Amino acid sequence: MPTRAVHQFHPTLAPGDAVSNHVFALRDRFRAWGHRSEAFAVEAKPGITDVLPYRRLFRELGPEDLLVLHFSIGNDAFSGLVRAPGRKVLVYHNVTPPEFFEGVNPHAALHTRRGRLQLRTLARDVPLAIGVSEYNRRELEAAGFARTATVPILVDWRKYDVTPDRDVADRYGDGATNLLFVGAIKPNKRQDELVRLLAYVRRCVDPAARLLLVGSYRDQPQYHGRVRALAASLGLDGSVVFTGPVSDAELAAYYGVATAFVSLSEHEGFAMPILEAFRLGVPVVALDRAAVGETAGGAALLFGDKDHAAIAEAVELIRERPQLRERLVRAGKERLEAFDADRVAARTKEVLEL
Repeated sequence: MPTRAVHQFHPTLAPGDAVSNHVFALRDRFRAWGHRSEAFAVEAKPGITDVLPYRRLFRELGPEDLLVLHFSIGNDAFSGLVRAPGRKVLVYHNVTPPEFFEGVNPHAALHTRRGRLQLRTLARDVPLAIGVSEYNRRELEAAGFARTATVPILVDWRKYDVTPDRDVADRYGDGATNLLFVGAIKPNKRQDELVRLLAYVRRCVDPAARLLLVGSYRDQPQYHGRVRALAASLGLDGSVVFTGPVSDAELAAYYGVATAFVSLSEHEGFAMPILEAFRLGVPVVALDRAAVGETAGGAALLFGDKDHAAIAEAVELIRERPQLRERLVRAGKERLEAFDADRVAARTKEVLEL
């Protein structure tokens, strides 16, 4: 019997969040393919509309329907939803290992530990699990899922076709070295190491260099406080910019003023900001950890360890040598072909058997 409805669930849907953007991009495709499709959540953050409370799923789902469960954090709702009618597929966006939060945020450490344990229990009840990267797919296998596949995040690239915010462009587009990192302020993303890198760059390369940290810091106040204190102790108070959440126009402007996108993150299940940098023509310099190298696909300058001197030199070479910058930008554009929306949608349709 053909699938009638394709619904999706994630515990929290929020503006600008990569998982949430994936959910809504998929919903558009499911509807275009003729399926009834809604997004369900335990919580919809301010700015998110057209989301239904997850408890409605128990009366909405029929035996011929498909429920796509997006898993990036544990939640009791998953345990009930796997017993609801219909076919189930889990999409795994990864759960940050708890050790990154130990000694910084005990509550987050406990929550992520429970999430990883819950993933193993879901393996008994969900016949197909999809990793948004091969790195994630291997974790699904290790968790006990019998049938797995890899399908990248579906991105609506049109959201990046905006006019960059003029205020941001004027404020930071003065020719100084701008190291950019985009992502929530979290211990696994190692913004503290980026602050140390900036100290080296200002001392040895460009005394006017800045670090632009674009992303929310509300969920990790302890770590955010530590990063700010580190910047102050190194005399970098005015050179490290914490933007908090930004609009699409502001995001485009921050990429537009960047000398390079620099990532020293130690854990990424799928490095979406690297693809954003490729889309917006920014060279990428990154630590090769977790799914970072897989996402970049050879279009970035990757480092095996956090050698601040070598990484700073790479950024300076990008700044000094237009041909190197152009080569990296061109490679990034070519890499994006693997994440073409129509190609990813076709792969999604095939794996979900729609």
